Amino acid sequence: MVWVRRLVVFALLIGVLSLAALKVEGNKVIFTFTYPQANTVHLAGTFNNWSTTANPMKKEGDTWITELELKPGTYQYKFVIDGGKVWKEDPDAPGYTDDGFGGKNGVFTLALKDGKLVIVAPAPDIAGKIEINEQREENFSIEDNAYVVIRFYKPDAKYVFIAGSFNNWSSSDTECYSAGDGWWEAVLELTPGVYQYKFVVDGKDWVADPNAPAYVDDGFGGKNGVFEVWKEDGVLKVGAPRVQLEVEEKKVEIPKENIVRSVEYSVDGKLTDKEKSTAYFEGTGIFKGAYVARTSSALYVAVELDKLAKDYLNQNILVEVYTDSPRMTSSNTKTYNGTELTKKVGFRFSVNMKTYPARKRGSFFAAMGDNTWVLQANPFKTAVDEVVEFEIPYDIIGVKSGEMFNIFVVVSIDGKDQVVPPEGVAIKTPSMISGNVIAKFVDKVGDDYGFGTYTYPKDPAFAPYKGLWDITEVTVLENEDAYVFAIKFADMTNPWASPKGFSHQLVNIYLDTKDGGRTNTYKEGARVQFKEPWDYFIKIAGWPDYGQVFATADGKEIPDAITYEADPADKVVYVIAFKKYLDVQTGIKAYILSMSQDGFGTDHIRAVTPNASQWTLGGYPSDSKDYAPWVLDIIVPEGYTQEEMLKSYIPGQAYATLIPVVIK
Repeated sequence: MVWVRRLVVFALLIGVLSLAALKVEGNKVIFTFTYPQANTVHLAGTFNNWSTTANPMKKEGDTWITELELKPGTYQYKFVIDGGKVWKEDPDAPGYTDDGFGGKNGVFTLALKDGKLVIVAPAPDIAGKIEINEQREENFSIEDNAYVVIRFYKPDAKYVFIAGSFNNWSSSDTECYSAGDGWWEAVLELTPGVYQYKFVVDGKDWVADPNAPAYVDDGFGGKNGVFEVWKEDGVLKVGAPRVQLEVEEKKVEIPKENIVRSVEYSVDGKLTDKEKSTAYFEGTGIFKGAYVARTSSALYVAVELDKLAKDYLNQNILVEVYTDSPRMTSSNTKTYNGTELTKKVGFRFSVNMKTYPARKRGSFFAAMGDNTWVLQANPFKTAVDEVVEFEIPYDIIGVKSGEMFNIFVVVSIDGKDQVVPPEGVAIKTPSMISGNVIAKFVDKVGDDYGFGTYTYPKDPAFAPYKGLWDITEVTVLENEDAYVFAIKFADMTNPWASPKGFSHQLVNIYLDTKDGGRTNTYKEGARVQFKEPWDYFIKIAGWPDYGQVFATADGKEIPDAITYEADPADKVVYVIAFKKYLDVQTGIKAYILSMSQDGFGTDHIRAVTPNASQWTLGGYPSDSKDYAPWVLDIIVPEGYTQEEMLKSYIPGQAYATLIPVVIK
């Protein structure tokens, strides 16, 4: 049976190894990638600052090939298809690491052995300290100088697979064989290198090998087994990893992973270590380089000059950021000074060092399509001190959660541009609108009338009138970082061109997460009260300057605790509340209110009057003595109706009392 087993393994592996995408020939690393439908493929990675143009691949049949001369070290990489439309990881990479966007990068380590470059390990996967297992029973062996055999004791298992860096962590590709008496054997044909692994029992339980030669943190609070395969005088060996020690002894410098990350920053003209912990693109001359980061709501760029930036004030220097956008309606191909860019851009953000001492602000321009630029009114943050800093909200350029866009950082001295990097930087915004559904509420259609009598304003801007404030469904998702409230309306329009894509809706969310809190509204306006005290208040409108509010019950406002965006096509507003700002002790209950947004109204709520006018709603009961609500729609718990709840006010004495729904 052993020879049959080996034959099966050999037949499977011969096909896999024939697709090997990475190998060393002399002093060059050869990359191959099979993707016949591509028009162009470029190799991007830490070795070229993730350039999408620096290393084109040549097509030979269905396979794309390129080669690089690289020094010993650890590298990450990906394949860029058709100019950046698609980024693909290498299906045959020696190892993988998180790419920061929900996917993975290929990763490999080059080391010198016997004077030759060899691919020895996917080092970032074992970047932490390796823990040698001193209390193990030997369960590794070599058969026929070709196969690594790993024994695993699990007498109650029905079937066992082995998953690891050698098979892309597949839980179903490499089955173990029953060796009797509760023992299972994995038979692997492996090239020299360092590998991580776990056993998958009965298709569900991932188990660390108690007899692994060594362990490394698996990133999820557990451990992966880790071992090295190598050859000595032509004899295959297996055991605890030696590669990490060898690389440390040789002091191989590991390149900085040049990934655009989410970092904490402040726009004050000074660089902190946290601000430096993101991608850095090196320049030349006066333009020393640029740090580029992204958060859930904005792009951050810090530009370093060859001396303190403030020393260049009053000089003829422009520091600029150019961007494209999935939704740009017009684009230019050149900078303000006429330099051709490698991608079309729709927006220009500029700090004029000559005029900055007097204005202390940046200028925002939109492309006209003929390489001219028109000044816009939208504000964004800038600072000039040690460096020049920009904070560019995604709203200004029309980029939403999880979308890609490109930027160019430009420093112009007396009209001469330097673009860093020349090919631009591709950025993907964090995808926040995802997670597990933890609550869902379906609301009656056509009930955006308060307790039943309210009517709509008469101005044509409110067309089609009915449905603009009508919540039809609320879905609450939970992901690792946040709670997401997806609030769907019957209709959504944007006649006043709000930057968020909706003009009329004003959403208030009150969260009860712990004992204590308040039972009155955060500010005067809604004219309701709450049966159970709330701890956090969220306010959302189409204009972020007043429509992005997060406040605690004691009045502390933290704008960064939330972000939000709209999908007008689906008529949904997504409200994202970050967990790190929420103290959840007793679960989560919520009051969800819909009102009409009015930039001049009390707490930006449109008034309801006895008779509808051009700008006010109608149907307000005069005998309520101003105690009836200005709320048009709410989500109510099962067994209650919106009408009876909003009608529960006592004229001249008490506002209507609302009851929360349970989120979790």
